[in-house]
Amino acid sequence: MLCEKCNKNIANVYLKNTINGNVTENHLCSSCAAELYGQNSGPLVNLFKSDFESDILNMFKFNKFTPALSLLSGKNACPVCGSSFPDITKSGKVGCGECYAAFKNALEPNILRIHGTAKHTGKIPKNMSLKISAKKKIEELNIKLKKMIDEQNFEQAAVIRDEINKINSESQNQGV
Repeated sequence: MLCEKCNKNIANVYLKNTINGNVTENHLCSSCAAELYGQNSGPLVNLFKSDFESDILNMFKFNKFTPALSLLSGKNACPVCGSSFPDITKSGKVGCGECYAAFKNALEPNILRIHGTAKHTGKIPKNMSLKISAKKKIEELNIKLKKMIDEQNFEQAAVIRDEINKINSESQNQGV
């Protein structure tokens, strides 16, 4: 979309104003936005003169991890990589795998909100697929086995036990 004022540059600023129920929307390029709103516009003074994104974030005090940031103000850094939680919120990236444990209470709500689950279900390397799939199947069967024992359904529990033993013996035979 082109700038509504100059019709030359790409519009990268979107401003929506609501005054007394009247809504106005502007799609402007950075230079036109600075001309229109950078003169005497209160909080928008000097807004477009430096890094636009960081100024907007600072103006509204908004960050990807804002709720979690308030929980961890003044907490220590990760013991492995030395990243602090403010470092993570600024970059949007965790320093290392240990950061997930170090900042679990603050990261987990955000991870759940973004991904819907906190359990990693990434790709499985080809040479590990049999071992990992067997392990997952055994975990599922152990849960079913415990349920059958709790319900005192020992015949079904024996069938599940035999299936677990079969998977374990196949895994050992294949060198997994």
